[in-house]
Amino acid sequence: MHGKKKILVTGGTGYIGSEVVRSLLANKNNIIAIVTRNSNMATNMFKEKVTYIQSNNNNFRNNIINFSPNIVVHLAAYSSSSDTILEMKKLIESNITFTSVLLDALSYCKLDFFINTGSFSEYYYNNIISPTYFYSATKTSAKYIVEYFSKKNNFNYINAILYTVYGKKNNNKKIIDYAIDSLDSNIPIKMSEGKQVLDFIHIEDVVNFYINLIDNYQKLNITQKDYCVGTGRGISIRELVQILEEHTNKKANIQWGSNRSRSIDTKQAIASTVKAEEDLNWSAKIDIYVGIKRYIKEIFGVKIE
Repeated sequence: MHGKKKILVTGGTGYIGSEVVRSLLANKNNIIAIVTRNSNMATNMFKEKVTYIQSNNNNFRNNIINFSPNIVVHLAAYSSSSDTILEMKKLIESNITFTSVLLDALSYCKLDFFINTGSFSEYYYNNIISPTYFYSATKTSAKYIVEYFSKKNNFNYINAILYTVYGKKNNNKKIIDYAIDSLDSNIPIKMSEGKQVLDFIHIEDVVNFYINLIDNYQKLNITQKDYCVGTGRGISIRELVQILEEHTNKKANIQWGSNRSRSIDTKQAIASTVKAEEDLNWSAKIDIYVGIKRYIKEIFGVKIE
């Protein structure tokens, strides 16, 4: 066990989590467990390479204690832009209740470092917390729950505030996927005015952020709790569509303005990356033009020069 890290990943079969786990497995000094609701899916992904902890099992706490991680990467979350009672219950259960139950179980472990995952949608006014969705409000609530347990149980933590992640096929469509669907489509895709400015960050850069933290957290000069994970550069949704059109020689069929924006929707979300660069020695390497070329190759199976 000397020199080895015991790492627990929640959301390990998800969009980002599965890539984080694959990268962690490349280091033989990492011993990995993932929290999962679907053990069959998890086993198909990782076989016997990781330990599986069922989240909806009565032995959840004991299984966490038995694994006893010293690092946790908390990526599990439920996301929805809907405010229906059913969706709010799901959001509370996944983002607040589960986070609390997890941290309670970890109270019985010798935890050193906890990486929480937040969203730019928690910050309508730049760096001032002002959630733009009920989802965002649950993520902010979870952040303060992590802070409480950190003080109570004496472990270090940070919040990784993710911006607009793209770059891998995903069952849950993102704005870039709807834009791709519109290319040469016979049916117009309904969108907002397309003036929202977002910071699109490639999933490889996001994974690199987590791996860099895990590998080096003991020697990094961590001076704050919140670190923005983005490129520091923003483009509008309309500009994104133009780039897609240029790289594919296809025409987007979009009804701009047919989806009305809410008054509290974020108009501009660009990461402030200075502290991540200074403290964590991390910055995004893949710009939007290179990232889109890679994503188009994955989607269409063709190389874009």
